[in-house]
Amino acid sequence: MNKLVFPQGTIVLLDDKPAQEVVFIVCGGRKPAANWLKMTVEKLPGKPAFLAADKGLDYYHQAGFVPQMTIGDGDSATPALWQKAVSQGKAKVYSKNKDKTDLQLLLEELDEEKLWIFSGIFGGRLDHLFSAYEAIGSSAVQGNKAIVLADERELAVFVPAGKSVEFHPPQGESPVAVSLLSYTEKSRVSLEGTKWRLEEATLTRADSYAISNEMSEAEKVQEFPHVRLTCHEGMTVFYVAG
Repeated sequence: MNKLVFPQGTIVLLDDKPAQEVVFIVCGGRKPAANWLKMTVEKLPGKPAFLAADKGLDYYHQAGFVPQMTIGDGDSATPALWQKAVSQGKAKVYSKNKDKTDLQLLLEELDEEKLWIFSGIFGGRLDHLFSAYEAIGSSAVQGNKAIVLADERELAVFVPAGKSVEFHPPQGESPVAVSLLSYTEKSRVSLEGTKWRLEEATLTRADSYAISNEMSEAEKVQEFPHVRLTCHEGMTVFYVAG
């Protein structure tokens, strides 16, 4: 089981395995708020590794941190920060004429046995967002692993078959929206703690109807209110806004 504490709530990954070591990666999409990033990094369990994809280097620095390694071609990071990382041996430099994105190259470097958490993924250009979503989702399917995306506005977890995930909001609060997306062509899921519950329901990639759900009134008055997704088949994206 892995418990991840974010300022807007706690994600609990439920399985029968011991807690995994964490790799925290910041990419060059929408900038995570510096205070959110600082609070998140400080609450990560164990001894996490910190990596960046190109402009993610800037986002770390704005929050007062230096990643252990930055991967990319240096075309979007601040030149002075990039050159400092290179001179310190904390950058893996690729040609600007490379065939893969910085994120795709970074994914090839990650330890499959660790839990991957990405920030700086959401927002920005649609082509960048969609490319990142597909690259990370493909890695989740190939490794049959849970992967977390997060910033101060949104949380998303790729959840493979046989695993469950819970979201626990801060006391007195509830998420703005809870949505499910099938990353694979279809998935089978159960959802508890929401206004519209699902029990072994089939989702398809072509028909994304399970969006904008909310925590049920009955759940909100529980001592420890939470929403739980169980993925029975396929790969499902569990999404929380707010």
